[in-house]
Amino acid sequence: MPLNEPVTPGTVDWTGENPGILLKGPNGDFSAMALFFRVAWSPVGQGQVLLLYGTPGAVAGTPRAPNAIMSDNAALTSFLKENFIGKLAVFANAPAFATLQEVHAQTVRSAGDPMGHRYTETVAGGGLAVELVWEDLEPPRALELTPDQVGTGEHTMFTLLVPARSAEIIVNGHTLPGAVGTRVQAGFETTTAFLYFSETWVIPPEVA
Repeated sequence: MPLNEPVTPGTVDWTGENPGILLKGPNGDFSAMALFFRVAWSPVGQGQVLLLYGTPGAVAGTPRAPNAIMSDNAALTSFLKENFIGKLAVFANAPAFATLQEVHAQTVRSAGDPMGHRYTETVAGGGLAVELVWEDLEPPRALELTPDQVGTGEHTMFTLLVPARSAEIIVNGHTLPGAVGTRVQAGFETTTAFLYFSETWVIPPEVA
């Protein structure tokens, strides 16, 4: 069956991969959070960015649980902070957001199999080595979301979601505390550890 509208109207903001891990402590608050971007296209070029809140409730993290943003493209870091991360309340409202330490990422690599049991992203630079681990992966879901269904409130978003039932954030060999929780997206229950592949964010004509 042909698509009703083969060309999605609007302006492409960026496209790529956007996995993340949000861990919760016993009281239900976030104990550690990480959001990774592997951007294939944006107005400021390609690149890879890792947002890490090792200590989400504090302005300054600790040596074992730092708050930092690691990147191999400084312009992309600024673009995402202003146009995307800054519109996601759970990240933008964190005490450390405005003063995040920026670290140059020297190496970035993925490993594992998103069709299997385990997948990882590792980012290193500036004395930091951060490994994100997703395990117990669920079958993928293809999503097409409208602005009222996404965190920015301003985009149409297309993506392939692979939820994970367990995950870890490891900083310089130290595993940050917390466990994977549940969340609701577009009316269905999923988890706070997720792989997003082929993710494209489009600003609709009425917003652009």
